[in-house]
Amino acid sequence: MYADDVDTFSDLRGIDYVLWGTGRVAQAFYQTYCVAQKCLQDPLCWCDNAGHKQGTEMDGIPVQSSEKVFELSRVYYLKGRPLAIVIGATGINLLQIVSQLEQQAVRAKICSAVQLDAAHYFTEHRRDIEEISTMFADEKSRQLYRRLIDNMMCGRPVDFSLAETDQYFSNDVIPSLDDDDEVFVDAGVCGGEEIDKALAMNPRIRVHAFEPDARSCGLLREKYSDCPQVVLYPYALWDEEAQLMFSGNQATPSASRLETGADAQGDVIRAMPLDAVLTEPPTLIKMDIEGAEYNALLGAEQMIREHHPKLAVCVYHSIEDYIRIPLLIRSFYSGYRFYFRHHSVTSGESVLYAL
Repeated sequence: MYADDVDTFSDLRGIDYVLWGTGRVAQAFYQTYCVAQKCLQDPLCWCDNAGHKQGTEMDGIPVQSSEKVFELSRVYYLKGRPLAIVIGATGINLLQIVSQLEQQAVRAKICSAVQLDAAHYFTEHRRDIEEISTMFADEKSRQLYRRLIDNMMCGRPVDFSLAETDQYFSNDVIPSLDDDDEVFVDAGVCGGEEIDKALAMNPRIRVHAFEPDARSCGLLREKYSDCPQVVLYPYALWDEEAQLMFSGNQATPSASRLETGADAQGDVIRAMPLDAVLTEPPTLIKMDIEGAEYNALLGAEQMIREHHPKLAVCVYHSIEDYIRIPLLIRSFYSGYRFYFRHHSVTSGESVLYAL
């Protein structure tokens, strides 16, 4: 999967490249590898399809239109000079940019910032990957975990062999929630789909649901107004009580996220540790909170150490979470049996289970 002497950025060093995108992915790539670690020289320019950004500068580097980049690639090709384009986008945005480049027959080396990031990070943490693989309770988990990491390192965006149905529970890891004293913590409620599934499985289940977006929380309170066993909290889960910036996404609520940087934008919301809020021990904690899972687990350390609830925690929002979350949970309770399942044909929806 990796070799000791791999240099992830060797093909980009010493040549001009364009960093396509000015959003979170592209900026994180630039700040990590050009500014902090200095693995790469600065890009020749940024590229963005948004007209209001074109002609401006970011970090002293010009932002160009896609048409300017297409013309630039033709000039470099005619002069016999190498040029690379690093795409700082994911999902549908990545596919749209690739389609643009194909339609224009761009003659340049095309790279994914996410792929380069994954290859660099996982190569550095190969020993952790080996250790975590030994923690899994079944061979299926080991194979899925290694295959997914290999896909990210090699830039394979789709793999139909990975996808499992029934995310979080009602699957081969957590078949049911039918105990009389079942207490379900749902962190990252979205539209309440998992609450509905849990109530259908066990009408006696008690639910503690955390949704920091005020509008979504209000709608959920209306939805479950006749379900007294469902308690909704207008908080984000975190490792300490804090005021954080929440970037809501009404078009795609599942893509809302907490912002913690100095330039964070969004609505101010209250964040709390689970240990400070919950008054009864949970039997299952599910977390799908757009990259806040690690901090939320730190805030649930006491509950996990004392009561060992079942855990279903998303690890796909940050590549670091594939490493640090399994190790963190094991440090809380070494008696857990770990499982890994993936619930999508793309790189999203990876869940670490601990029972």
